Amino acid sequence: MQIQHTIPLRSIAENDHDKLAIKPFLQEDISAHDHDCFELAYVTGGTAQQTLDQVTTTISNGDYFIIDYGSRHSYQNCRSFTLINCLFLAEIIDDTLAGHQSFDELLRVCLIRYHRQYFGQTPANRIFHDKDGRVLQLLRGMQEEYEEKNTGYQEIFRGRLLEILILTMRQVVLEQTIREQTMRQSRQNVKSDIILDLIRFMETNYRNRAVLGDFCNKHHYSLPYISRRFKQETGLSALEYLQKIRLEKCCELLAGSALPIQTIAQMAGYGDIKFFNQLFKRKMGVSPREYRKAASTR
Repeated sequence: MQIQHTIPLRSIAENDHDKLAIKPFLQEDISAHDHDCFELAYVTGGTAQQTLDQVTTTISNGDYFIIDYGSRHSYQNCRSFTLINCLFLAEIIDDTLAGHQSFDELLRVCLIRYHRQYFGQTPANRIFHDKDGRVLQLLRGMQEEYEEKNTGYQEIFRGRLLEILILTMRQVVLEQTIREQTMRQSRQNVKSDIILDLIRFMETNYRNRAVLGDFCNKHHYSLPYISRRFKQETGLSALEYLQKIRLEKCCELLAGSALPIQTIAQMAGYGDIKFFNQLFKRKMGVSPREYRKAASTR
């Protein structure tokens, strides 16, 4: 079993009192570790496999990600893998944020006007892609300011970091908008009564773990046939559509009730709480507990 280790900010900063550091690296394989600060990493070349919170993904040029306090990640199979690492404390953005160790909390404080647009979709611990190079340009400018340390460099650093955060949030909001449009379009594309009946059946009986099988038994259809028809008419698999319904109901209960998370999972048709937590985190970007906490501050 790998032992987690912490790479502190001061290990790459130029002095022990720095609240930020940004440097380019030729990254080699490294075992699971975390940081005592936030990390913004941007891949400038090569490829690697990153394992972040137990999820492994191949990353390459133009990908970037923001890693939260206490989140473990590692790099394996690094091939000419270069990146810009930007480590920073919350107070570099605002002095009142000193001691904050949650990226979502940081955003709620410094970008409250925008936070509700992506509620439940925190940018932390997710991989984004810099399609137009704007994020890289901002990071290069931050790196230059850090190296030269001319008067006011920290304020320039702060402004460019905020710009990166806003650009990233735009991606999150766009993804959410696309998902909502996909759901609406899926229903509009339905042509047959049987698929409309299935959608209504799922919306009413989503709590039942065997809802798809029950529908097929009731109407004397095979599951492969119904699944194929559903995919043809909506563009989504029946299971994907069902998961969207269930997760929406979970979000409503997390935000609007004090029910235990395990009870909410069971009410939505998830008997395995571990699977539910993993699915919710993968789809929503935060854990059920983090989602509930964020909802309570709206």
